[in-house]
Amino acid sequence: MKIGFIGTGKISAAVVEGLCRSRLEGLSIRVSPRNERTSAELARSHAAVRRCGDNQQVLDESDIVCLAVRPKDARRVLRELVFREDHRVVSFVTFLPLEDLASEAAPARNACRAIPLPTVAHRRCPIPLLNADDRVLEMFEAIGQPLRVEDEEQLHVLWALTGLISPLYDLLGQWSGWSTARGVGPDLTNRYVAEMVEALAFAARQQSPVRFDHLSEHAATPGGMNEQAAREIADSGSHAAWPEVLDHLLARFSEAEGAS
Repeated sequence: MKIGFIGTGKISAAVVEGLCRSRLEGLSIRVSPRNERTSAELARSHAAVRRCGDNQQVLDESDIVCLAVRPKDARRVLRELVFREDHRVVSFVTFLPLEDLASEAAPARNACRAIPLPTVAHRRCPIPLLNADDRVLEMFEAIGQPLRVEDEEQLHVLWALTGLISPLYDLLGQWSGWSTARGVGPDLTNRYVAEMVEALAFAARQQSPVRFDHLSEHAATPGGMNEQAAREIADSGSHAAWPEVLDHLLARFSEAEGAS
């Protein structure tokens, strides 16, 4: 499997790390020279990775091409490249519609969009995919849990959810800060918060289908702490901020398409 990366930021680096830790055989990875520091480090750390002189060399030596540049640069970068018909082009770019990607990457016959997260480096990552063929699916199955998405509207909704990563960590920081202010050491409280959240997410994944309302009801023993906390937080109106923020994030996809 010959995989190339145009753009070597955090997400590309995480995908490369995941691939190099996977069981894929005959892996050959080509990375573009930017970011110089990251691309050089990846090539130095993994025998399967080679840093190319320019973006076109990445294409020439790859079958699957992953695009991970800033949204404002994506079309310009694509127009500077010469694709082959047999290229599979995978875009990690937030505001680049599939139709535009396919047009700019012609004559490549297969174009798709994917949403890997940094945890893909550890091969623990849900990866929504739009229009991925079996070969691309095989690549992502080696580094995470692919989720096929039916259309671009659904993809954008899931992409908006990724904007809650920082707020989620901020929330966990609030829990941790409350605990440390009351005498629990930061190492202990941070580990407990992280592992508690991981355990609860694991429990949710064991359900089929996953029902968060059922999990909440099950945890809320009458007269217990969870029932009290759920009631007080709901009464405060705090929950209303989440859908409002998500609507704002989702609107950015329509705004970007209108500006393109």
